[in-house]
Amino acid sequence: MRLQLLGLLGLMVGVAWGQPATGVNCQATAVPTIVRIEGLSERVGDMVLNCSGGAPGATIRGELTLISFNGPITNKLLANGALDIVMTANNGGGETIVNTPATATAANQLTFASVQFVLSATGTAALRITNLRIAPPNTPEQPVRVALASVTAGQIRTDAAPFTVGITQRGLLATYATTFVCTQSPLPATVSFPEFIRRGVRFASVRLTEGFSDAFQRRGPQTDVGTRLVIRYAGFPAGARVFTPAVVVGSSGATPTSAGDLGLPVSGGRYFSGGTGQLLLARVQNPDAAGAGGVPLFTPAGGVGTTEFDQLAEVPLLNGAGVAVFEVMDSVGNLRESAQVPTFLVLEQRPEGGSVRAGVSLSLGPVSNVAAASATAPVPRYQEIAPPTDCNALGDCDSGLFPRLAVESAELTYDVIIGSTGQTRYIRVLNQGGGVLAWTASVVYRSGNGWLRFDPESGLNNSTVRVDAVAPNGFAPGTYEATLLIDAGPLAGTRQATVRMVARNLTLPPATGPTVTGVTHGAFQGGPLVPGSLGTLFGQSLTGTTTTRLTMDGVEGRILFADSRQINFQVPVELAGRASAQLIVSADGLQSTPRPVLLAGSNPGVFPGAILNQDNSANSAANPAASGSVVQVFLTGLPAGAATVRVHDRAFAEALYAGPAPGLIGVQQVNALIPADLQTITSDLVICAGTNCSAPRPISVRQGNP
Repeated sequence: MRLQLLGLLGLMVGVAWGQPATGVNCQATAVPTIVRIEGLSERVGDMVLNCSGGAPGATIRGELTLISFNGPITNKLLANGALDIVMTANNGGGETIVNTPATATAANQLTFASVQFVLSATGTAALRITNLRIAPPNTPEQPVRVALASVTAGQIRTDAAPFTVGITQRGLLATYATTFVCTQSPLPATVSFPEFIRRGVRFASVRLTEGFSDAFQRRGPQTDVGTRLVIRYAGFPAGARVFTPAVVVGSSGATPTSAGDLGLPVSGGRYFSGGTGQLLLARVQNPDAAGAGGVPLFTPAGGVGTTEFDQLAEVPLLNGAGVAVFEVMDSVGNLRESAQVPTFLVLEQRPEGGSVRAGVSLSLGPVSNVAAASATAPVPRYQEIAPPTDCNALGDCDSGLFPRLAVESAELTYDVIIGSTGQTRYIRVLNQGGGVLAWTASVVYRSGNGWLRFDPESGLNNSTVRVDAVAPNGFAPGTYEATLLIDAGPLAGTRQATVRMVARNLTLPPATGPTVTGVTHGAFQGGPLVPGSLGTLFGQSLTGTTTTRLTMDGVEGRILFADSRQINFQVPVELAGRASAQLIVSADGLQSTPRPVLLAGSNPGVFPGAILNQDNSANSAANPAASGSVVQVFLTGLPAGAATVRVHDRAFAEALYAGPAPGLIGVQQVNALIPADLQTITSDLVICAGTNCSAPRPISVRQGNP
C-alpha cells in the first residue's frame, strides 16, 4: 500500500514539476501536535507551504490536493458543502484568508480549488492551512502524515513529499473502581458536599488524568464543546440515587475537589475567580446518551478572589443506569492535570442480599462512531475507549492511597564566595505513600535574609528541589542559618531541613577566553561548511556561565549544543554566496581568536548511522533494505533543489525527495529508491549535489520484496 501511495505522489509530482515555469515552487512543512488516539476529529498541526521562484508581485492561481495517510479527514461540513479548514496567504504584509473552499474528494483526500494569492516583491509567499481534523490511529506514538500536491495545470508546484502533522498519544488516563458496592446510605437533610461528607454518605472517587499536557481543552474556535468526560453507571438497585459535584476543581486549582479517598484533603474545591489556567470541570445538564448537547452548570465569569463549590448534582437513573457528563471549562496548556470526581450513593433501604455491585465506566466525550466529515457530528468527538491506569503517569502504582511526605536531606551546607553565582544543592521530596502528594517549599531565616532560592517552589509527588545559596555583592562575610520547610498539608505532614551558609570574600584569578582548536562539517567529513546547514567546532572553555555566542563575519549562528569542549551550530543562512567567514566564539563577553572557515554552496555529508529503511528502522547488515524499497537518508550540507544518489556501482539517479528534514534544524532528508534488481550486498551510498558528493556511508541491501 505504501509503495502505491508513493507511486501516486510521484505521479502528482511529475505533473506539477512538469508545468510551465511561470508559477512558484512550494515546500510543505508542519510542526506536529499531539493528538488523542481516542479522537475522531483531532486537529493536527498547521501546515505551511513556503513558495518561491515566482515573478515579483504576480498573482498565482492553482489547485492543491491534500492526502491523509493515517486516517480519514473528519472536519465539519459547512452549509456550502465545504470543510471548515482555513487557508491563509502571507506575502510579507501579514496573513490574509484565501477564499477557496476545501472540498472532500475522498475519505482521506480534499482539494483546494481555485487557489489565488499575490506574491511579494521578491516572488515569494507562504500559504498556511489550519484546522485540519483527522481520525488518527488507535496506537500511541504513531505519526499522522499528510502530503500536499498540485495535480492540475496551475501555477503552484509542490514535491508532494509526505510530512508529519501529528503524533498519537492516549488522551485519558484514570484510577477508578469499575464496580460500586451499593449498601444502605441515608439521605442527609441538606444536599451539599460538606453535609454528605459529614454524614458519611457512601462514595467512591474517580481520578481523571490527562494522557499528555493539554489533552483536556476548553471550548475554542471551530469546536462545539470543550473536552468532555463521560462517566457511565449501570446496575444500581431500585431506589438508589446518585450524586456528583456540580463543579470539580482539578489539581491546578486553588484547592482541588476531593472526598479524601484518593490522597487529597477533603474539599468541594476552590477556584481562582479572576484568571484562567486551572483545570475546572462542570457537570452538563441534559446531555444526550453519547455525552453531546446540554448546558454546563457553571461557566467562569472572571472577577476577583476565589469561588468555592459545595453543590451536588443528581445523576438521573433509569432502570439503575445513568450518565454524568463533565465539560472542561478551564485548563492549563503546558501541565499534565488531573481531577477527582466523587460519586455519592443514597440508598434508604438495605438491598436484598446485603449489597449490590453496580458498574462504572469512563471515556472521553462526546462519544461517536462517525469517522468522516460531517455536518452534524460534534467536534470534538471520541470513540468509547476505556482508559488505562494513570498511576504510572502520576508515580503511585506501588503505594497505598494516601500520600506520606519524606525528605531525603536533613541538612544542607554551603561555602559561597560573595558576589559569585552561589552554590547549588538538591533535596529529594518523596511520596512514600499513595495518591497525589501536593507540597510547597518555604524558608525561615535565623540570620540574614533572602539568600536562598528554590526551584521548583511547589510540586506534585516525587520531585528534586534545587536549592541555591547566593551571597550578592555587599553581603557581609560570616555564617548564616535557616530552616527549609516542605509542607504537604495535614494529610501528608511537614518536614524540615537545616541550612547553613558560610559567605566569604575571594579574589579570583583573571578569566581566560575560549579557544577554538578545530571546525568541521556537521556530518564529520572534510570540506567547507554550507550556510543553513550544520557545523561542529572543538576547543577549550567554549561556554560561559551566563552567555555563549557564536558569530561568523559578525552574523549570529544558532547554537544547538554547547559544552566547554564542543559546540554544534547552524551556519547562518545570511552567509550564502561567501567563500569564507571569520568564526568567533564569545563566552561571558570573552572572545576567541577569529578563525577562518571555508564556505561553499553545497557539501553534502551523511550522518553516521542515518540511513533508515522503508519501515523507519535503522539500516544495517543485520537489517538490510529490500531491493525495490525506499530508504531515508539524513544529512547536512545539501542545498535546496535536486540531489542524486549512488548505491553500490549504479549510475546516479534522482532522489524521490531531497529537502529539509521536518522538525530538524539544519538537517536535510533524501528519500531514494533502491534498484529492484540490486542483489544482496553491503556497499556504499553517496549523495551528490551537482559535482559535490558526500563521503560514502555503508548500506546493506537484500534481494526480494520487503
